[in-house]
Order: sequence, then structure tokens, then C-alpha cells
Amino acid sequence: MSDRPNILFINTDQHSWDAISAYGNPWLSTPAIDRLHDHGTSFVRSYCSDPVCAPARASWMTGLYTSECGVPFNGGHLHEDIPDLGQLLTASGYNAYHCNKWHVGGRAIDAGFKVLWGGKRRVPAGGAEFYDPVATHAAIDFLATYDQAQPFYLQIGFVNPHDICEVGHNLVGKTVPGATEQGFVPEAELPPLPENFDYDKSETVQQIVIRRGKDALIHGDIYHAMQEWGELDWRLFLWNYYRFIEKVDREIGLVLRALENSPHRDNTLILFSTDHGESGGCHQMFQKFTLYEESIHVPFIVSSLGDSFGIEKGRFDRDHFVSGVDLLPTVCDYAKVEIPEAISGRSLRPLVEQRDTPWRDYAYVESNYWGRAIITDRFKYVTEYRPKDKEDFVPPGPDNAHLGREQLFETTLDPGERTNLASVQEFAEDLNALRAKLHDVERTLHRRRMHPQCENTITQWASHIKAYEESHGSSPRR
Repeated sequence: MSDRPNILFINTDQHSWDAISAYGNPWLSTPAIDRLHDHGTSFVRSYCSDPVCAPARASWMTGLYTSECGVPFNGGHLHEDIPDLGQLLTASGYNAYHCNKWHVGGRAIDAGFKVLWGGKRRVPAGGAEFYDPVATHAAIDFLATYDQAQPFYLQIGFVNPHDICEVGHNLVGKTVPGATEQGFVPEAELPPLPENFDYDKSETVQQIVIRRGKDALIHGDIYHAMQEWGELDWRLFLWNYYRFIEKVDREIGLVLRALENSPHRDNTLILFSTDHGESGGCHQMFQKFTLYEESIHVPFIVSSLGDSFGIEKGRFDRDHFVSGVDLLPTVCDYAKVEIPEAISGRSLRPLVEQRDTPWRDYAYVESNYWGRAIITDRFKYVTEYRPKDKEDFVPPGPDNAHLGREQLFETTLDPGERTNLASVQEFAEDLNALRAKLHDVERTLHRRRMHPQCENTITQWASHIKAYEESHGSSPRR
């Protein structure tokens, strides 16, 4: 038997941090994920690198932020010379397997992984009802029969709760009878409307254009359909979201039971996370894409059903900011694989083992090529870069002169991000400090020209954003 552990990475899609019953949410039940927490450490200050599927997953697989790896939006293309996690593990003696959803821009799964199950065609964004159970059974069979001398790394990409998106798609051009009116769901069982249902009207242009503009670039048809919604519709939307989470939790429970009954129970490290969150009606939003907490704050658990890894059970780490870029170095650390030098992520192992180690005092998040956020102990700073006059297709920043609108939230007092303090003189010094911190972080990144296949998307989006600014009189730092 190898002296290196097996590693199981379970991930869900579009799963917000607080949508777990062990974290105090009374509107759903997640016994399997609760079990992972009860046997491990949950990082409270965990953020995705970018609140979109392909970018976040590209960061998982490279340890790089999305502006570095070439995938800052779903149509991005991973730079060919960047090794993915599967390639690193395979080259170091692991049997690396992938199961179910992949969605890492431009990179074939089998470039680094053996495909345990991936469908006859690429597993899409939706259809969890069809794909997730098959993936679960593939993982169960694998855990029951794996008997090779080399350690394994297995990542299972569950689709749910991403199918909440299909609820929105089904509304377009249709009138859906109300579930409460028909008696399917009693009104008392619907979660309440989020306290931050209202939104900051001075939010960044990217969030307006992509989610709210009359000609929204992404899902404008759903946006217009939702304008007809009342309070019960939004509450039912959130109720549906929690049911999709409970569905995927059952799949996770079956995988954990298979691991429990396998010979690999005691020598398997389990990691759990999700690519990004779901707005769930907060800020009158749906889906992801934005830099509000509901979209970027995600669970990250390091766990083990046995006692081989020195993990304190049921612990919340409330002190350390962690990111999706930290997955690759964490896996490499436990697997005794050399961690690439030119990455932005860091291994979480010292934090899991509660060793004293220097750590970052912020979380940094990107969105849709131009959007940026910095989160600290007290504040959250959200901004954007304005499209360049002459686009060179290198992700922007650091560039103080071309920042667009800004948002500043004192999150210790305003966790719902409802009051923008960016124009309040009392906070001018804090705003300047956060702006400087953003640029300090960006100076450490290794950005380069995007793949030619991405240029058309960038050009179209830039044109749309400029048109919005012109028609609304937008200017930098409003």
C-alpha cells in the first residue's frame, strides 16, 4: 500500500456557503454534507476565484486566478502550457480520475485524468436528474473495486443544485401555475424573502449590464420574465433551490457510505467545495456572475471519515481567507507532489493542522474579465475596469486611472451589502487603502494575452458596456 493518501474531491455546482444545515440554515436538510463538516474543518471565509462555472473550475485545476489561466468567462480557453491538476498527479504516480461535470475551458478531460464517467457527450450545465445518479453509481463501483498499488485521486463534479437555473429558463414565455395556489407547497414552508432583497442602485456597470440592463448580455429573457414576480414567486424559487441541494446531498451520502464500506476509508482525504454560489433573490438577483456574497461565498471542507490526517472534527476556521485557487496546492501538499512555483494558491494543510503560518489577510475575486473584489476583516470593495480604448486582450489591471464604478460595504455592520459607502467622505481613507490593496494583489499576478477564440466575446461585451455608459452618463468612480 502507498504511503500517500487517496484523495476524494466532491464538488457541487452553484451552492452558496450558507445553504447547509450544519451551518444553521433551517430551511433545508443536508445530512451528508453535515457529516463532512462533523468529520472535518469548514472554512468560513471561503471564496470562489470567479463566480462562473468554467472560470472557477479552471482555478481549481491550475491554482491560478482566472485572468492568469485564460478562462475569465465561460467561453475562455485555458492556456495550453499550464499543467492541470490531473497532469501533475499522473506524472507523480497517482491514478487521477474524473467523474461527471468538467467544464474547464478548452482543456480535454483526458489530457490529465482517466475518465471514470463523463457521459457519451460532454456533461452540460443542466440535467442533474440524468447525470448525477449515474456519476454516483460509477463512484460507488470504483470505491468497491479499486485495488491498485498506486493511490487514487477521484474528483466527482455533481451538477446540482445548478438545475435551479432551469426554473428560470422555464419561466421564459410561459405562465407557470403557482405551487402555493395549487396546494403543492404550503406557504408556511417557503423560506422568507431575503432581508437584502433590495439592491444598491449605484452598483458597478458590469452587474447592471450583465444582469439588469434592458438588453442584458446574459439571460435577459429570464430577467424580464422575473419582473412579473411577486414575493411568493421569489420565495418559491428559493424553496426549489433548497430541494436541488437536498437532491445532491443524497448523492453525496451514497458516495460516503460506499467509502465507509470500502478498504479506503481510513486512508482517504475528502475535500468538498463548489464552484460558485446562487443569488437566490438577494439583491433581486438570480444565478451567479456578480460579486455579492451570495454569488462568491462558497463552502470549503477538508474532512476524513477516519483519523489518519490529524483533522479536528466539527471545527469552523473563522480566521483565514481561502480561495478556489488553493485547491491544487492543497491536493499536491497531501499527495507529496511538488507544488508549481508560479501559482497564486496556497496549501490549506497548515491551516487544517492548526500550525502557525503566515497567511493572506484578504480574499480576491474576479468576475467577467473586468470585475474585481477585495474582502477584508471589515470591508468589501467591489469595482471594475472600464474597457480599453484599444483592446489588447490582456486582462486589465492594475490600472488606477481606468477604474469604473465602485462599491464599498462595511460588512461587519452590513453583511447584506445594502449600503454603498464609496461616496461617503468618512470612508474615503478606507476606500483608498482598499483600492491600493487591489492593485498590490494584481501586481503579483501573471496575466497575458487571451486565446484568439476569446477576442470576439471581449469585443462584444466591451462595446455593450461602452454603449451603456454613454447612454447613462456613466463615468469613473461614481
